[in-house]
Amino acid sequence: MRREAYDCVVVGRGLIGIAAAKYLKQSFDRVAVIGPGAPDETNIATAKVFASHYDQSRVQRIIGVDPIWTALNKQSAEAYPAIENESGISFHGNEGCLYVSPYGTDKYLQEAEAQSKRFNIKYKSLENAAAIQESADEYLFPPTSVGLLEASPSGHINPFKLLEAQEHVFVKNGGTSINETVIGIKREPDGYNVQTDAGTTFNANRVLVSAGAFSNFNTLILRPLQLELESETVLLAQVSEEEASRLQHLPSLLYEIDEPEIEGIYLVRPLPYPDGNYYLKMGSNLPSDIRFHSLEAIQEWFRTGNSEANIGVLKKFLHQIIPNLKVLGYNTKRCIVSRTIHRKAYIGSVDGNNLFVACGGNGYSAMCSDALGRLATSVVTTGTVPPPFELHSFEPIFE
Repeated sequence: MRREAYDCVVVGRGLIGIAAAKYLKQSFDRVAVIGPGAPDETNIATAKVFASHYDQSRVQRIIGVDPIWTALNKQSAEAYPAIENESGISFHGNEGCLYVSPYGTDKYLQEAEAQSKRFNIKYKSLENAAAIQESADEYLFPPTSVGLLEASPSGHINPFKLLEAQEHVFVKNGGTSINETVIGIKREPDGYNVQTDAGTTFNANRVLVSAGAFSNFNTLILRPLQLELESETVLLAQVSEEEASRLQHLPSLLYEIDEPEIEGIYLVRPLPYPDGNYYLKMGSNLPSDIRFHSLEAIQEWFRTGNSEANIGVLKKFLHQIIPNLKVLGYNTKRCIVSRTIHRKAYIGSVDGNNLFVACGGNGYSAMCSDALGRLATSVVTTGTVPPPFELHSFEPIFE
């Protein structure tokens, strides 16, 4: 058994964890981030933890559901050019983001103008379905629809490439990235003992747990957080390179539909994937989504969950939105969403000392993970968060 000592250890190599590790390295000499890579066909049956960032596209918008999420989105997008420049890895597309309500003006649209003025964000108001189609003519929505269109830097991010870019910067600046799974954290008189499935023991003065939906498991924290863990199915529609080129200017979509079969659709234009094919990605909430209460149930979902059963309803609504879409084939991807009680991320101490948590993205964290990592770093190093944020907004709530 080998033992290593660090000033700070981050548990979880996801988008928030790797961003936090990058910023923590600016304050501490010895920083490590620990977590497994993406499972593949050779080890998915034995993998202990999973994540939802193993794909190539997430929606990026700036005007969020409230001023806190908007500030986080804006700060993250403003950091993207520097991250891309320092890492040499491109992950951000700026084709814009379209928000549509098929039922007329809703709360989000009512508050958009005030948020845009407060944060100096430009957008185009779309007051009817004809205006929406004029701005994005491949989309088709009901006549009652209204919406707004954000231009650059809204669009999409490639979460896998963003993760790669953040890790590149972290390691380049002297950080240590470890491909192991943490199976226990114990408080000791001189800090914390972090153990992994590879038999490694790490001693750390401070520990930040950023393990997403797995933060309550594997003896990482003694007091379970109140997290609502729910499955999500993503549809990947394969298209030709020619079809992807035809749709390359299509803005990302947030479609606030709420029907018995489906709720809250998001969609990103076709993009190249590692297998050499192009896929349009679409996801939503479905009545068949599963609420999880155990580690074993989550593992079963990621390993063998029947996400294919959701293809029919997802295909139906995809082709309603883009009637002329030419698809070569369909498959699905299994994801999980972690929701908090106050619908903000949990960022704070979990033991009144130097064991911290940063998790609970509520379905929004990919587009603002860099800012969430920066906030977590501030809490770990100073016990506070910088303006315009307030610490109580992110207070962890326990069971």
